[in-house]
Amino acid sequence: MTIVTLSSRGRLTLPAEVRSKIKATKFLVLLEDDSIRLIPLPEPLKLKGSIKIPWTLDELEEAGEEFALKRAEG
Repeated sequence: MTIVTLSSRGRLTLPAEVRSKIKATKFLVLLEDDSIRLIPLPEPLKLKGSIKIPWTLDELEEAGEEFALKRAEG
Protein backbone atom coordinates (compact mmCIF):
# COMPACT_ATOMS: atom_id res chain seq x y z
CA MET A 1 0.00 0.00 0.00
CA THR A 2 1.29 3.44 -0.94
CA ILE A 3 0.13 6.88 0.17
CA VAL A 4 0.13 9.66 -2.45
CA THR A 5 -0.56 13.37 -2.11
CA LEU A 6 -2.82 15.58 -4.19
CA SER A 7 -0.95 18.73 -5.27
CA SER A 8 -2.32 22.25 -4.95
CA ARG A 9 -3.04 22.08 -8.69
CA GLY A 10 -5.16 18.93 -8.27
CA ARG A 11 -2.53 16.55 -9.62
CA LEU A 12 -1.96 13.07 -8.29
CA THR A 13 1.22 11.18 -9.15
CA LEU A 14 1.01 7.41 -9.29
CA PRO A 15 4.11 5.63 -8.00
CA ALA A 16 6.42 4.05 -10.60
CA GLU A 17 5.60 0.50 -9.50
CA VAL A 18 1.88 1.17 -10.11
CA ARG A 19 2.51 2.82 -13.50
CA SER A 20 4.70 -0.06 -14.66
CA LYS A 21 2.00 -2.61 -13.82
CA ILE A 22 -0.94 -0.65 -15.27
CA LYS A 23 0.81 0.66 -18.43
CA ALA A 24 -1.98 3.12 -19.19
CA THR A 25 -1.86 6.88 -19.65
CA LYS A 26 -5.60 7.61 -19.68
CA PHE A 27 -8.10 6.66 -17.02
CA LEU A 28 -11.83 6.87 -16.48
CA VAL A 29 -12.40 8.56 -13.11
CA LEU A 30 -15.35 7.32 -11.08
CA LEU A 31 -16.50 8.92 -7.85
CA GLU A 32 -18.02 6.19 -5.66
CA ASP A 33 -19.40 7.64 -2.42
CA ASP A 34 -16.27 9.10 -0.80
CA SER A 35 -13.77 7.11 -2.91
CA ILE A 36 -12.15 7.67 -6.29
CA ARG A 37 -11.74 4.77 -8.71
CA LEU A 38 -9.42 4.92 -11.73
CA ILE A 39 -10.21 2.61 -14.65
CA PRO A 40 -7.34 2.28 -17.15
CA LEU A 41 -8.40 2.98 -20.73
CA PRO A 42 -6.70 1.14 -23.60
CA GLU A 43 -4.65 3.12 -26.11
CA PRO A 44 -6.72 3.43 -29.32
CA LEU A 45 -3.81 2.49 -31.58
CA LYS A 46 -3.26 -0.73 -29.64
CA LEU A 47 -6.84 -1.71 -30.52
CA LYS A 48 -6.11 -1.37 -34.24
CA GLY A 49 -7.05 -4.59 -35.98
CA SER A 50 -8.84 -6.05 -32.95
CA ILE A 51 -12.27 -5.02 -34.23
CA LYS A 52 -13.60 -5.24 -37.74
CA ILE A 53 -15.68 -2.33 -38.99
CA PRO A 54 -17.36 -2.16 -42.39
CA TRP A 55 -16.09 1.35 -43.24
CA THR A 56 -12.82 2.75 -44.54
CA LEU A 57 -10.93 5.45 -42.68
CA ASP A 58 -11.96 7.96 -45.37
CA GLU A 59 -15.64 7.07 -44.88
CA LEU A 60 -15.34 7.49 -41.12
CA GLU A 61 -13.58 10.86 -41.48
CA GLU A 62 -16.26 12.06 -43.92
CA ALA A 63 -19.04 10.97 -41.57
CA GLY A 64 -17.29 12.77 -38.71
CA GLU A 65 -17.03 15.96 -40.73
CA GLU A 66 -20.71 15.77 -41.71
CA PHE A 67 -21.67 15.24 -38.07
CA ALA A 68 -19.56 18.23 -36.97
CA LEU A 69 -21.16 20.46 -39.63
CA LYS A 70 -24.69 19.43 -38.64
CA ARG A 71 -23.88 19.97 -34.98
CA ALA A 72 -22.48 23.44 -35.70
CA GLU A 73 -25.62 24.39 -37.66
CA GLY A 74 -28.10 23.39 -35.04
